[in-house]
Amino acid sequence: MRRLTLFATLIRPCNALDMDTSATQVLDYVMGLIVMATTFALCYIFYPAYVASGRGIGSNDVTLSGKKSDGEAPILSLVIPAYNEEKRLPIMLNDTFKYLNKNRGNLTDLFYEAVGVHPNRKHSKIQYEFIIVDDGSADDTAGVAKKYGERVKSGDIFKIISMNRNCGKGGAVRTGMLKSTGQLCLMIDSDGATDISDGLIKLLKEMKVLTNETRHNQENASMVGGGTSLPRCAVFGSRSHLEKESCASRSQIRTFLMHSFHFFVKTLCSHQIKDTQCGFKLFTRSAVVLLFTNLHLRRWAFDTELVVIAEKLNIPLSEVGVIWHEVDGSKLDVNKFALALVSLGMLRDMVCVRACYSLGIWKLNR
Repeated sequence: MRRLTLFATLIRPCNALDMDTSATQVLDYVMGLIVMATTFALCYIFYPAYVASGRGIGSNDVTLSGKKSDGEAPILSLVIPAYNEEKRLPIMLNDTFKYLNKNRGNLTDLFYEAVGVHPNRKHSKIQYEFIIVDDGSADDTAGVAKKYGERVKSGDIFKIISMNRNCGKGGAVRTGMLKSTGQLCLMIDSDGATDISDGLIKLLKEMKVLTNETRHNQENASMVGGGTSLPRCAVFGSRSHLEKESCASRSQIRTFLMHSFHFFVKTLCSHQIKDTQCGFKLFTRSAVVLLFTNLHLRRWAFDTELVVIAEKLNIPLSEVGVIWHEVDGSKLDVNKFALALVSLGMLRDMVCVRACYSLGIWKLNR
């Protein structure tokens, strides 16, 4: 009996040692998992910053019709990003051209008022500059746009910019905006979801109000044709029911994701703009240069970074409700899983924007 007691006493430290070793191994394993998860999370969050730090994506552009008028003729640039839009793009172009040509006189007056010039009969009529940015489409988007542009006989400018590979909507819009020449530049989606006959007039009128309010701030103004001071301003079209006539018909999942997205925009980016994602925005020339040369994000959430940049650079923003309707063929209507992944990616991009500007990783050129 004494021998058994002595044996138990001898092996007790060994058992304790084994237990300590096992606990240490488990702790090391857990810590390893935490380190790996943290590393993966940081790589995922800062991936957009890594992409933005790389070399730019090249493009080729061709002007199919029209040329810039001599003198001080007003130009309204329309930047239209397109990815696999061979079916919806022609419909949108037909509707847009029809409206713009029919209402050129009225839009000319509104244009002059928006840039701070009192319109009169001596002023030249507005010239439109269409810039289709084909974002590496796999279909015949570029071919469809080319055929359409070759038929334009109105004297308006029609350009096609072909990205060398798909770079995302943000990258496509950035390229188109920086290659535009208009005193005012309109970003418009290729699906024609926003009613241009309603939206363009509202944005031009709001731009008039916004530029008049900021005109005396010479530090925030640049000079445009004829010595007219044109402040840096941007007006965002909105689907957030800012007006009674603003209406939208969305699927339930889109409505849920829209409200969730707006919550995170307010939390991570800005309270100023309620609907950052409406693809209908108007910028003055000087705002285009400052905003888009500083833009980093290339994918869906680039609009949120535009708002962040504008607020940091004290560029006045305004938001106006527009008539909008959902159009079949959306890139986000593939399936619920793909839609969830896109939503997660947009949230990631907003977190990246907040982190990069807070940590000083991204700095603004003023």
